[in-house]
Amino acid sequence: MPEHECDERYLRYRNKFGDPTESLPGLYFPWQEDMAGRKGAQLLPIRFDPVNQKGQNFYVPKLDAKDKFPSFPVPDFLYYAGVEANLARSLGLVSLIRLSTQLRHQPTSEDDSRPLIDRLAENHKDGRNTLVVSSHFTFPELGYFNGLRFCEERDRPNIGKRGILVNKLMAFQAYKGKSIADTFTPVGNVYFSYPKTASAIKYEIPKGMTLLGNAIFKKSLDSDLKKGGLELDAALTGTQIVTCLGDDGEVDHYEIPRIDPASASLIEDFDNILGTTLIRSPRTRRWEMEVGQLYDVHELLKSNTSAGIADLVYGHTGIARSVERITGINVNYHKIATDMGRQAVGLELR
Repeated sequence: MPEHECDERYLRYRNKFGDPTESLPGLYFPWQEDMAGRKGAQLLPIRFDPVNQKGQNFYVPKLDAKDKFPSFPVPDFLYYAGVEANLARSLGLVSLIRLSTQLRHQPTSEDDSRPLIDRLAENHKDGRNTLVVSSHFTFPELGYFNGLRFCEERDRPNIGKRGILVNKLMAFQAYKGKSIADTFTPVGNVYFSYPKTASAIKYEIPKGMTLLGNAIFKKSLDSDLKKGGLELDAALTGTQIVTCLGDDGEVDHYEIPRIDPASASLIEDFDNILGTTLIRSPRTRRWEMEVGQLYDVHELLKSNTSAGIADLVYGHTGIARSVERITGINVNYHKIATDMGRQAVGLELR
């Protein structure tokens, strides 16, 4: 979207809807309670405190990355060892070593044998913006792959050019006793958006608030994209892969939630896109990872829409196939481009 259109939309929505900050806890409470009550819940509510939890303020679309030791210069080897220790506690030391080695030797693409890690470092330096999309099988994998790349890229100097995109709901949640912001800001910025997911519809998040919140988010993101070299982790589905059970109570298949075309349009703002799957396999009981190839968005847009690119990355030659290979279970993915085509035909027949 052109910058002037984004600014006009932001101002129009702000004038119309004002500041919904005080209404957020009431809107999110039923959603939070539902998530916290699920078996094995990982995200738990935290109290409403927009002074100390700045991300809870509606007009704060981004929390800046911050080095954990700004006033006490910790040597790099100790700094990265600390991040790796945190990853080892979550993934296990053996898995961390195996996944780090795999990532270190991952080629950029079928046509470029250079290590992906080197190319991502070049993108920072050359001002190319990279979107890293995740299967989002569970919440933590988004952070794990971010952390793996952070350590392999030795990206401490670039934490201001890294980021992770989460639902604004997560400004009101904690993971392992730490707010989501405190979990992610040591390795990058945290951006908040308002994805139009089935849960957002179920819990009646107002459309006007969603429009305004996304306009604020987009204004902040566009500013950072303009500076160049941003590496952003996101799950375009906005929600986790759904486990669908059969009549026998066993897993029958997985369902990748439908991607909203507006979420897919985010791809157009980036120079490169990378798809990845990192999950604990129900077959091997260990963490397994597949990293796709780094695509040039501008080249793909010559013959594809943003929806078509999302289908390429998420569909049955990308993330969906990776999940099937790792789990041995079928995955349903609904093409956005096909759905949009059906909607267009329906409109023509009316």
